[in-house]
Amino acid sequence: MTKILVALLCGCSFTVLAQIGGDYLGPGILSTGAGNIGQRSGEQVDLRFFADVMGVYDNGLEPFSLNSKGQLYTVNGLYGEQVDAGIYGQHSWKRAVLGLDLRGNYYHYDNDSYYDGSAANATLGFTYQKSRRLIFGLRATAGTTKIGFGVPGYYTPPEGTVVGQQSAILFDNRLYYLQGSASMTYVMTPRTSFTVGGQGFDSQYAANGLIGVYGYAGYGAVQHRLSRTKTVGAMYQRMHYQFVRSYGYADLNIAQLFIAAQIARRWNFSLAAGGAQSGIQAVEQISLNPVVAALLGTSVGYQTYHSTTYYPYGSVSLIGKFKTSMFNATYSKTIAPGNGVYLTSRQDSGIGTYSYTGIHNWNFGLSAGYSRLGAISQNLQPYSGFIGGLGITYNLTRAFHAIARYDFRHQDISAIGYRRDGSRVSLGIGWSPGDVPLSLW
Repeated sequence: MTKILVALLCGCSFTVLAQIGGDYLGPGILSTGAGNIGQRSGEQVDLRFFADVMGVYDNGLEPFSLNSKGQLYTVNGLYGEQVDAGIYGQHSWKRAVLGLDLRGNYYHYDNDSYYDGSAANATLGFTYQKSRRLIFGLRATAGTTKIGFGVPGYYTPPEGTVVGQQSAILFDNRLYYLQGSASMTYVMTPRTSFTVGGQGFDSQYAANGLIGVYGYAGYGAVQHRLSRTKTVGAMYQRMHYQFVRSYGYADLNIAQLFIAAQIARRWNFSLAAGGAQSGIQAVEQISLNPVVAALLGTSVGYQTYHSTTYYPYGSVSLIGKFKTSMFNATYSKTIAPGNGVYLTSRQDSGIGTYSYTGIHNWNFGLSAGYSRLGAISQNLQPYSGFIGGLGITYNLTRAFHAIARYDFRHQDISAIGYRRDGSRVSLGIGWSPGDVPLSLW
């Protein structure tokens, strides 16, 4: 599930990426390429297939529509069936690593088939070490969903993802998203390296009343290893948001310093801090001069404007990897492209995930995400959203697993009294041959 997420470009969350061969560069290599994609708690798998059939019960869906009284419409008490399938894991070669997390589903509601739907997400990362000095990273994320939580339920966008941040999705409306990035790291010395990269992204809603966004970004970074367990560095990135179905765009200049450290072998800590300059061009409504209003027959008009503002920008993360468990927590303060209603916004977001396979035949997964948006160019009250989930799998046999999960969502615009809660309960049987418990989250 999401995390929320973080509108950072391939580098505001830092994780350890040891070289595939050659000298270890220490913590802090920008998390591009394969990174943690496809990894799970417990024994790592090469590539693992899974499929399941679930019974689902949903409350609190928020479609982009109004009821007969002109009020926002909430759908409760939907029950039905869902079929899921996917593959996850990492495969390594001498000089390359491939990370894959692919999943999709289709769900049908027995008591109201109008809300039937599907979801899919594919995340692919590839790291290739051409030589002792050159490392290349490729990453792509693409998907679609109709519900802002619980479907695929346990999907979490990788760090640096601008699109597909379910914790900030306001309405349960069909969303399509795509993002791709590429990077190159040059290892100048065993202690110092330089990274350059870029990305493009696109996020579009099916509803005409929701605003899509596309854009691109580029960045450069330098990092220096102080010791085997500590790395410092600096980063600059330039990002552009262009909005669809609404006039306007935003250009961001972001500069940060960071430090990353390995703590007690199993833990990695990182901190990035800096500032962002946003240049926004949009349309605002103005009151016309009474004489002009009498001439044109309207009291209001519209004009374009440009504003430049400065904000703090940064993130902090803690990652722990153990034999039977994995923990990941990240908090960030960024500028995000919004959620279809809110456009360029200050975003405070946090995510935490924990997965445990230390009990024979069992896997437990816990996740929580928070996002708060404050519009920069719109006169809107702040929006906050929270998502939480708990999932359990149990090995019935080597190939069949019992699966249960609960997801919860809370949405809030306190100043106008908007508060909505939603939840999903799912229970079923999964198929996935393997010697370790199935880990879906």
